[in-house]
Amino acid sequence: MAGFFLPPIEDLDVEDLASLPKPYRYELREGNLVVTAPATYWHKIMCRRVLTLLHAAGHNVSIDPGLRGDRPRDNRVPDLGVVTRLPADLATFSNLPASSFSLVVEIVSEGAANGEYTDKAAWYAAHGIPEYWIVDRTPDHAEDDAFVLVHRLLLAGGEPVYGRERNVLLSELESEYSDAAAN
Repeated sequence: MAGFFLPPIEDLDVEDLASLPKPYRYELREGNLVVTAPATYWHKIMCRRVLTLLHAAGHNVSIDPGLRGDRPRDNRVPDLGVVTRLPADLATFSNLPASSFSLVVEIVSEGAANGEYTDKAAWYAAHGIPEYWIVDRTPDHAEDDAFVLVHRLLLAGGEPVYGRERNVLLSELESEYSDAAAN
C-alpha cells in the first residue's frame, strides 16, 4: 500500500475529512481519527439491496453520508442514510447535521463489527435519529440474505435509546416494500 500523509491529527476537523485519500472511510469519534478499509463484497451487495428498497419506497437515501455531530471533531459515516432535510447549496456539504436524517443503516462486515450494536447505536440515538437499522449475517452465513434489525428511538429514564422493533430477513423486507409499492 502506498503511504499518505495526514495533517496533524490535533488540527483535523470534520471539514478536513473530504480531502483525505480515497478509498478509505474516515470518521472523527470524539476527536479521534478512525480509518476503515473498503467493505467486503457481501457488505456492498447488502448495501445496494437496502439502498434499492429504500429508494423504490420514495426515500432520499445516500451511500456513506457524513453525519456531523455537535462538535467540530465529531462525525459518523453510516453505510446508508435517509435524508429528510437538505440544506441549500449542497455542493459545499460533505457532512450534514444528524438532525437531517430520519434513518441510518449500518451493515456489519464479517469479522469486522465496528460498534454497530454499541457505540454507533448510542451516538445515533443521542443525536435523535428516529430509526436505526443494523444489517448483519444470518446464523447460517447465507451469502444471499441478511438479518435486518429495525430499531426505533425511545426515551428510557429521560435518555434517548433504541428499542428493537423487529428482526426481519432482508429478502422478506424487500417483499414487504415491493408489496406496499404495488398497492
